[in-house]
Amino acid sequence: MTVDEINDLFRDYHNNHRNMVDKKFRENGLYFGQPPILKYLSMNDNATQKEIADHLHISPPSVAVSVKRMEETGLIMRVVDSSDARRKNLKLTEKGEKLLELADNYFVRADRAVYNGFSDSELDILGDFLNRMNKNILEFAKEEQNA
Repeated sequence: MTVDEINDLFRDYHNNHRNMVDKKFRENGLYFGQPPILKYLSMNDNATQKEIADHLHISPPSVAVSVKRMEETGLIMRVVDSSDARRKNLKLTEKGEKLLELADNYFVRADRAVYNGFSDSELDILGDFLNRMNKNILEFAKEEQNA
């Protein structure tokens, strides 16, 4: 198999996965990028938009758009920081907690389906390959940055 064919397979997998997840999320009032934000807030109550952006490595404007949408649909709410009234923190609502649980459960089920039929040794080999690929791409990016 050629590198181009493997790249095509990666793109196909990524697109199929994203389309499947996106469809399921939209059926439940979620957008693709929202579950990671909900997950972060579930573990970091009263976080700021900047903290979310930094942790998820996404731009602050992208977080702002998602936060606004999630606030409008009742998944999160803004609360005034008790130590600084100028600062607005974000908190998960009960509805947000329920949709995060639904999303988490869906990802678990989808992951089981994706890796169905793989032996433990095959998963180890796949993990090794993906780790090497990540290492290689990070080294390439570093070289490009220094060039």
